[in-house]
Amino acid sequence: MDKYSLIRKLEGHHNDAVACEFSPDGALLATASYDTRVCVWDPYIGVILMELGHLFPAPSPIFAGGANDRWVRAVSFSHDGLHIASVADDKLVRFWRIDENYPVQVAPLSNGLCCAFSTDGSVLAAGTQDGSVYFWATPRHVSSLQHLCRMAIRRVMPTSQVEALPIPPAMVAFLSYRS
Repeated sequence: MDKYSLIRKLEGHHNDAVACEFSPDGALLATASYDTRVCVWDPYIGVILMELGHLFPAPSPIFAGGANDRWVRAVSFSHDGLHIASVADDKLVRFWRIDENYPVQVAPLSNGLCCAFSTDGSVLAAGTQDGSVYFWATPRHVSSLQHLCRMAIRRVMPTSQVEALPIPPAMVAFLSYRS
């Protein structure tokens, strides 16, 4: 291939999608939006697998575009593929697990704009509007053998191929990040 070509368009946010990042295995895509949500997608089939809300209750679609002090500006996957960080206008950085729909930890951060995990996942860096970059040490975590195998499989196999495997439905759901 000598040129870029459009594969698909994901639709589901109610306002600007302002940041996106693939998981390390490429099986998931996290998108940040001014609609107060981070959506975690299966990019191969265009389905939202999880919504990480930053405003409770979530605004209805008609109000999701207004100034709500919860615009999500950045999202980042950790190297282990199990953790996500998000930065929002509510002066917080949130730390999530992909198997939980609530933040496992929050930390103060005024005027945050971007965030990124270090390559080994031990540090989260977040940049702000005043030119500062803040660092957080992250908890050490050893991924389960199941998750490591899932990541190895998903690095080379899209969802359609996983769904065609002659394995039990529960295993398909696990490999597709639906369990």
